[in-house]
Amino acid sequence: MRPKHYYDQKYSFTYPVFRWDGFWVFCTLPVKDIAKIYENETGKKPTSFFDCGCATGELLKQAESMNMRVQGIDIKKYPSLFKPLHPNIEIVSILNYQKPIDYDIVFLNGTLTYLSENEVDVALQKFKNAGLVIAIHNTIEDDEKAGGPEYRDPKPTKPRLIKRQEWWVKKFQSNGFEARYDAKTDCFIAKSKERG
Repeated sequence: MRPKHYYDQKYSFTYPVFRWDGFWVFCTLPVKDIAKIYENETGKKPTSFFDCGCATGELLKQAESMNMRVQGIDIKKYPSLFKPLHPNIEIVSILNYQKPIDYDIVFLNGTLTYLSENEVDVALQKFKNAGLVIAIHNTIEDDEKAGGPEYRDPKPTKPRLIKRQEWWVKKFQSNGFEARYDAKTDCFIAKSKERG
């Protein structure tokens, strides 16, 4: 029997997405929970939100409803069967994104595991002006809890970068972030030492 996708057990908000390889349900944190992480870490309410790997922009809509300035990027345009895509989505890889990313929150849902180790370094350098980077993605610990890697994307376009939580924390730290894995929220939380 195929194990239940571990994200289904970890994250409370789901939304449907039609991809090139069929119909998927994305699992993530709602923006209200992401904003709460920011508030707990900084003592302030967030005023801006950048979603790196935003798919249809569902989280951008939530952040905008909370009066945040929003921007999203994704490497492909997702066809929407249900609602129009958010207008603040640019179709571009984080590796090629040239604008400053000076948002209170940078959120990544699974995005970093689609990059190589060197590409992760490039991406993290682009987040140095952000207030807080909040990332969720598969780890080896997730695979172990789910009973194996079988639940992952069945047709990945390239090998996924699935590492231990400790590896990811060190990767953030080596790129100038104070970082930790927060078991309560199942997120990596990273604050740029440069921004302070």
